[in-house]
Amino acid sequence: MEQEKDLTSQESLELIAKMIRKAKRDYLDTGLSSLLWGSVIIICSLVAYINSYLNIPALNLVWFLTVVAVVPQIVIAIREGKKRGTRHYEEDQVGGIWIAFGITMFLFGFIFSRFPTYDGISALYLAVYGIPTFATGYARRFKPSIFGGLACWALAIYSLYCGYPNTMLCITGGALLAWFIPGLILRMRYLKAKQQHV
Repeated sequence: MEQEKDLTSQESLELIAKMIRKAKRDYLDTGLSSLLWGSVIIICSLVAYINSYLNIPALNLVWFLTVVAVVPQIVIAIREGKKRGTRHYEEDQVGGIWIAFGITMFLFGFIFSRFPTYDGISALYLAVYGIPTFATGYARRFKPSIFGGLACWALAIYSLYCGYPNTMLCITGGALLAWFIPGLILRMRYLKAKQQHV
């Protein structure tokens, strides 16, 4: 039987540091999901805002882009899961929050298509946008997402007073602050880390 080699304190520290770097690299979010959803919601809400003046019925269908965006989201999730390799407990919790968010958005779309006269629709969407964004930022200690969640909640309140079509600009701002800008930051961090570890 071979004897195990005792590590010096320096070798132990180097091994621990190497494992921490690997875990950080494996865990780093690519930002693609945030960029995808930020872009889709910004486009949809801006088209809805513009269409409030143009009044072209076909442009109301722009919100179906959110359904189409589910396909690339699934591809992104599968690819990122394969690259990451190991799953973390926190990742499962955050994933559950986002799945619940997706189901809630689907239900909102269904409910509000049946009862479209409610004036606070934008406020409800923004309030719910803030929940997974804030929770993810808090869990991962990522301040841009924490700020984005808080911004969504502030915009939810403001949207109750600004009236349609300005509520669409509130949704645009929420998507920009909660998803698009944090997504850009994550993407830059990911590409920088990838470049350093190639």
